[in-house]
This record gives sequence, structure tokens and C-alpha cells, in this order.
Amino acid sequence: ALVVIHLGGGNDANDMIVPMDGAYSDYTKSRPSIAVSKAALSQLSGTHLGHTMGLNSAMSPLLSSFNSGRLAFVVNAGALIKPTTAAEVLNGKAVLPPFLYSHPEQTQYLQGWMGDEDPSGWAGRAIEAMNANASLKAPLLAVNTSSNTAVLGQKSRVINANTRNSKWMGSADLTNSSDQWTQVFESMTRLQSNTSVEAEFARTFRGSFLDSRELAFAQRAATEPAGNFADDDLSQRLRYIAQTMPYYKAIGSSRQIYFTQWGSFDTHANQRYTGVTTGNADQDGQLAELAGALVAFDKSMLAAGMSNEVAVLITSEFSRTLDPASGNGSDHAWGGHWMVMGGGVNGARMYGDKFPSLMLGGVDDVHEQKRGFWLPQISSDQVAADLLTWLGLPADKLTSVMPNLANFTKKNVGFMNG
Repeated sequence: ALVVIHLGGGNDANDMIVPMDGAYSDYTKSRPSIAVSKAALSQLSGTHLGHTMGLNSAMSPLLSSFNSGRLAFVVNAGALIKPTTAAEVLNGKAVLPPFLYSHPEQTQYLQGWMGDEDPSGWAGRAIEAMNANASLKAPLLAVNTSSNTAVLGQKSRVINANTRNSKWMGSADLTNSSDQWTQVFESMTRLQSNTSVEAEFARTFRGSFLDSRELAFAQRAATEPAGNFADDDLSQRLRYIAQTMPYYKAIGSSRQIYFTQWGSFDTHANQRYTGVTTGNADQDGQLAELAGALVAFDKSMLAAGMSNEVAVLITSEFSRTLDPASGNGSDHAWGGHWMVMGGGVNGARMYGDKFPSLMLGGVDDVHEQKRGFWLPQISSDQVAADLLTWLGLPADKLTSVMPNLANFTKKNVGFMNG
């Protein structure tokens, strides 16, 4: 199974991973008002891409996951159509992704959106490519989210699950086949009609009914996962997934992709914690929730004996400007750092050819006004290719699932074992 967590709003990766060597002075000079102090960085073991690196201490619970090889960072990933140079971008000769720097479009694009005529995503298309005979059980699930492009297929239905799902559909107890209202609802799913509207209603309602019933059974069978999940929103989402996965595995599910979008990382102001209680949450508080939820989920997978069978990908639509915005925040930019976690991850590493030079107007800055926009060195499709190949998608189907991969000589990143 693959769990995709999308950090909504554009997480500022520049304040998530920071060089602690000589490059730290470039970093603080470029963003003096929102730079993370050295005292608030936790050093990662080893050297990475030529630097000694620090992790924002709000995420320090993940240090052991990284150092033990269960967590990796994908450095400077993002939306790309084809390999592109900084010179091409600055000279106006680059082929750029559509609606670059826009929240909704970049979120959809990273998830494989093919345009208005085909709103499906890479996860949905990959499942269909692996699943020609419709043999997979509950392969696509969105949890507590209405933004679910990644898990939309071209012909498959998505299970829209919620941490508050119950066994009730109106007055019907879905776990009791003898319940009168359950029988009434079930009969509605078998409606026969010559009109296309009524026939489609019955078909769609039957899918919803069966999925809701399965979720009700999953909730009834669930046991408390081993991880210590907090009461915050993301922790409860991952707790729900950790409870649900063993049930689906037990009833025959062999491949699943879960998706959730969480957070308010559009930190134009108050990016560091300032005591302000209005507006967007500060970045550090949200990163702390993310780290705690991931550690609890990872512990749950280990305890359930599923660690090598489950991978977690953490993305965001873009990172943010290196220079600060006027309200002690940062503005929309481009490439950022992502994470991947699990027993199958070749972790304790940072993937990429180089770490961005944290200098305004430096060699990696593709903004005309020198604000610190990083051109991604790794495309979102290359990241997805690693995980989908691990999940079972044949290599010869990668470019049919993600057509832009045909533009890249190297089709993946290489962070999954086996």
C-alpha cells in the first residue's frame, strides 16, 4: 500500500532542511526574519549533497526514522514537463507546467492531472493499468479530503472515507444484513430501468452502498494501532488508515493507494511561531503535528508486520520564496523537498544531484527579480515512478500512466529497495 500525504498550501522546504555548514550564512542573509536558528535545528547524521544538514527541530521525532534508514528526503522536487535548465527559464525558452505557482492547478498537476478533458491522476491510472481485470479490492481511497486528483482513475470509483465513518447509513445498520432499512437500501441498488439516468443512479448508489458497508465492517473489526497517535487532525487520519489497512489486507486487498490533503501551509505571514492566534497556522506547529503523526503511523506498521509493505509519500504543490514576504512569511515559489518513509525505503539519504544554493540571484534562482525560486531537479512523475514500480506497475506502462516521463532519460529516482 502507498499512503500519499499532500501538505496543502505550499510548505516552505527552505525552513524544513537547512545546511549547518558555511551555507548557513547564505541562508540567514537571504531570509533574516524567518530563518530557523541553529539552536532550532537538529543535525542529521552524515553529510548529504556536500553539506552537514539540520532538520527543523519541530520534526525531531523523525530523526531516528532517518538515521535508521526508514526515511529519505527527495531534494528539490516539483512540477516539470521535461528536463529544464535555469537559463531556459530565465530566457523565456522553457516549456513550463501550466498555471505555475497556482495552488489548485499545481496540486492537481503534481498528482497527474491531464487537463479538464481527463481529470484523472497518476495513482488512479496506475491502479487501472495494473488491474485490467478489475480484480483489486478497494484499491483507491481518499481520507477526509475533497481534493483527490491522485486517486481518480479514468473508470474506477474512489472510496471517500472519513475518520468519522460509522456503521449507519441513515437508519440502516450496514453491518446487519437483517436490518430492515439495510435491506431497503440494498434493494435500491438493484433497480432495473430502461432510462439511463435511473440505471446510472442504481449503479452509482450500489458502489457507494457496498463501499460504505465495507468501511463499516472495517471499523467494527479494527483494533487500536500500536502507535501513540495524538488528538490532532492528521494523527487521527493516519490512525484511521492504520486501523483500516489490516482489515482490507485480511479480506484480500493486494494493492491500495490512500490519499489525504492536510494543512494550511500558505504562510505569507507569521511563518515562524509568533504567538499570533489568527490566520494560518505557523509552519513549525504544523511540521510538529506531521512528524508526530508519521512516527505513530510507522510504529503501527512495524507492530502490524506490514512495514515493508507500506510506503508513505509526503508532497506539497510548491515551496516558497527564499526571501521573506512583508508579513514575516514567504510567497509562492517552485521546487521543494519531499519525504518518503517505510521499510522498503533506502533511507538515511537525500536524493538529488545537488542542494540549492541558498543565495538570492544565485545559480539556482530562476526568478527574474532574484527572490529565490528553485527549478526542480526531480519531477513529480519521477518520484511517483519509484513508488508505482515498487507497488507493481510494470516499467513498460510508466509512460502510459505518466506521459511526461517520456521526456526524461532517467525515469525514476531510486529511493525504493527492490
